[in-house]
Amino acid sequence: MLKKILIFILLCVNTALALKLKHAEHSDFYRVVIETEKPVKFEEIPFLDSRIFVVSINTNSRKINKKILKRKYVKSLDVIYSGDTTKFVFEVSNKIQGYKIYTLKKPFRIVIDLLKKEKKQKTDKTVVSNDPIFDIIMGYELREKKKTISTKINTRKIIVIDPGHGGKDPGAIANGLREKDVNLKIARKLKEIIEKDPRFKVYLTRNSDRYIKLYDRTVFAVKKKADLFISIHCNSSPTRTESGTYVYTLNLRGARSKLARLVEQRENKAVIDYVRVSSNPVVNRIVADLAISTTVTEGRRFAYYLKKYLKHITDFKDIDSANFAVLKTPGIPSVLIETLYLTDPADAQLLKNDQFIENFSYSIYNAITDYFFRE
Repeated sequence: MLKKILIFILLCVNTALALKLKHAEHSDFYRVVIETEKPVKFEEIPFLDSRIFVVSINTNSRKINKKILKRKYVKSLDVIYSGDTTKFVFEVSNKIQGYKIYTLKKPFRIVIDLLKKEKKQKTDKTVVSNDPIFDIIMGYELREKKKTISTKINTRKIIVIDPGHGGKDPGAIANGLREKDVNLKIARKLKEIIEKDPRFKVYLTRNSDRYIKLYDRTVFAVKKKADLFISIHCNSSPTRTESGTYVYTLNLRGARSKLARLVEQRENKAVIDYVRVSSNPVVNRIVADLAISTTVTEGRRFAYYLKKYLKHITDFKDIDSANFAVLKTPGIPSVLIETLYLTDPADAQLLKNDQFIENFSYSIYNAITDYFFRE
């Protein structure tokens, strides 16, 4: 009996195990297999986006070759190492209609079958009929179908712009500027520019000098079903020697650099725990514990478009990542732009210049259009 208890305890202990990814294509499904050295505890974590799901395994293996999978079926796979767990964040392509997860023994394997969509049978497009009423009805239905498809294609992209700070929280103050005021001015100008393009619908998390909790900002973006979330800030440095523009994307494992950590602490000082984005505890656990696939990967992709345009009108320094609470918007590509340094006299002068703010905003707009519509 004691021997059985010990074996059970050993199976439950989080240990470092070698994990291997294997795959195979079948007629009706695409199979991904996570092979372990011995039985392990794992759980499936669903996501707001039905095309994204997470398999969390109680082991901290770090040698996984994820490049072997076919992008035809697995659009992206992020492997997140968090404490004693390894999390596989799958995003499946539109060729997949669902999935099922189960285990096999000897050796122990976690099997993920991605179910392919059924192929539509080809039909003769020409309808022959002697009934003119039938032909009219069929023609009407065809027109209605085309109208529906066209409406779906032309659905406007929703952009949420978040002017950082506000109200009782002024942000950084230097060289005659308050960060909350500059952030709002840039956000309003950016909204004005984007709204001229009928392909977009734009919302501001605040349109006046008022205080909004970080939690409420992220919830606002989720409720608006945003396609993109942009948080506008200005930077500051205690040494007053830093200058230039930075763009940050989400990294739940923390900042990659000392500078990012400095900014991260300043922006997150009002947050004790992670930002909740849903009443669903499963979603909150995802947000708190791992880098959400879409938010992280697409946020980073958009950041490179920002760099492409901003580098021509400002001293663009770097794209970095940090654990910003305001960027924890599940499934929404998100970036935080530190426009310039209020503490640098030259940067402060630019932030007082309306023409610079307009040029800066147009650059962001160009990055947005490239991100969504570039062929």
